Amino acid sequence: MVFIIGILATMFTLSVGVLGSDSAIDKEMDRLQALLELAREEAVMNGHELGLHFYPGGYEFALYQEDFVEYYDLEDEVQSQSKWIVLDTGTLLKPRQLPAGIVIEIEIDGRDIVLKEKQQAVMDESDDDLEQTKVKAYRPQIWLYSSGDMSPFVIRFRREFANESLQLEFSEDGTVELSAG
Repeated sequence: MVFIIGILATMFTLSVGVLGSDSAIDKEMDRLQALLELAREEAVMNGHELGLHFYPGGYEFALYQEDFVEYYDLEDEVQSQSKWIVLDTGTLLKPRQLPAGIVIEIEIDGRDIVLKEKQQAVMDESDDDLEQTKVKAYRPQIWLYSSGDMSPFVIRFRREFANESLQLEFSEDGTVELSAG
């Protein structure tokens, strides 16, 4: 009898852990909130724009480096050198990988965004020579402006095969609202 009660108590404890809060998801949500607040403060203090790019399994911050050339000669066909630079591993805003089994979904302006794998180069199929590659312009999905504002978005964290998720809704001024999705 004691053995059966012990087994039932163990099953109850395990089921509460599975159905209750997920500490890995909570940890990742807290980390993202803290990093976004840090990035917003850094953008304001240093007077530059930052970006946030999500991909399946992680996200990364990037710095917008502007080209300040005032005049381009159209005959020289000089193109703008302004570009996004992904922040490296030597900073607090380094690229982050999510633990296995956690899925992120983002929504911008009411639209779900399809997250694509990171790609360095894309084949240019308009040319006959498939050996040539063109580097696709890097563009983050979320902008953090030097004014302290940011692109509003919603991010959902869930387990890979679960329907329930937790979501964070970020507004323009950086306030965050947590809810179940």
